[in-house]
Amino acid sequence: MKYELGILLAATKNSSFTIGTLLINIMDVMKQHVDVFYILHDGFSLEDQNIMRKIAQGKNIHFISFTQEEFLHSLGKNQKDAANLFFLKRWTHMAFARFEAFKFLHECKSIIYLDFDVLLLKSIHELKKLQNKKYHFGARLGKTLLQTALPLEKEYSKERVYQTGILVFTDHISNPLQCYQFIYNQLSQHTKNWQDQGIFTLMVLKYHFKVKDFKDKYTGSTHYLTNLMQNASIVHACGTNSRFWNSKFCNQTWPKWQEYYEQWINLGGSPYIGSFFKDNKQSIQRTKYHLSYKLGYAFIECAKNKKRLPLLPFNLLKIYIQHKKLARRFQKDLQTKPYLKLPPLQSYDDYHSEGVKVKNTYSYKIGQALIYAQKNWHKGGYIHFIKELKHLANEYKNKLK
Repeated sequence: MKYELGILLAATKNSSFTIGTLLINIMDVMKQHVDVFYILHDGFSLEDQNIMRKIAQGKNIHFISFTQEEFLHSLGKNQKDAANLFFLKRWTHMAFARFEAFKFLHECKSIIYLDFDVLLLKSIHELKKLQNKKYHFGARLGKTLLQTALPLEKEYSKERVYQTGILVFTDHISNPLQCYQFIYNQLSQHTKNWQDQGIFTLMVLKYHFKVKDFKDKYTGSTHYLTNLMQNASIVHACGTNSRFWNSKFCNQTWPKWQEYYEQWINLGGSPYIGSFFKDNKQSIQRTKYHLSYKLGYAFIECAKNKKRLPLLPFNLLKIYIQHKKLARRFQKDLQTKPYLKLPPLQSYDDYHSEGVKVKNTYSYKIGQALIYAQKNWHKGGYIHFIKELKHLANEYKNKLK
């Protein structure tokens, strides 16, 4: 009889603390829903493995070796080749450990892969329903095009790439080992065309798999207000120096991760021994959360489809109401969580580069003009808005020349 739901986690040996912390997190919010854990690693100590077994509280937990040597061997390469593989210079072989899930679908109906830098805010057991709905996978469809992820791929170059920080596999995949072989055939044939998300997307397109788009709910921002807006179940702290354990900002905003980590340490688990960064670069997230940007972005997206134009006023009103509602909630949260108070936007290190850049986007400018028009409607505000809209449209056309 198959397991209903499995969780697959992966990390290198110097990051075992992330898996221990995440296991405690998972067991806290959804332990009754998980049947089996698959832990991919390249040398976790026996002490750490035993602590993880204790955390799993008798649930099935399998530790599977996935070293760089084993990974390269699967590609018909050796350690000497590693120096010439750009992907391994920037990331690690563990980026491909998620695809080991294909090997376990014979015994598990659904497997959720989670990146090691996530925090579950609530249970995500509902994702096993994808299996009942005949989906093959679940992933977030990003905006990056396949031609960027895989420059050598020409057939599907204009297709968008799926993000794989959280990835659901179901046993509706008729031949999972064939999929596994496809991944590694692509890797071995095109060593300059390596990108886990790109190769996954290419496989989905070639085999016409049915994929549930997760949108933002399972890839929540580390920016607190944006995460609230997304109604996210997960915080994904991606970015080399922007994670829960090495970013002061991220660690302060999401103290629950620190609480789980301290439980791991108290159990005798291996600690984090790296550096702690101030990480004073959050202007992009904060500026994109501004009402001006959200209204302008929605305006542009709606204008792309004439059939949706009649719905534009209602969409803008919905965004405005949600924005004000979240602002009130944030003020309430500040009363019990004073650590959420943010410094002035201009104080961020990247404000004059990234923050100002967002403010100069057409989304932001249109949103600003729209807010001004509404505030001054009785003084001809919307006439001014139409003129400004024409000006921005002409400016955009001139840039394209």
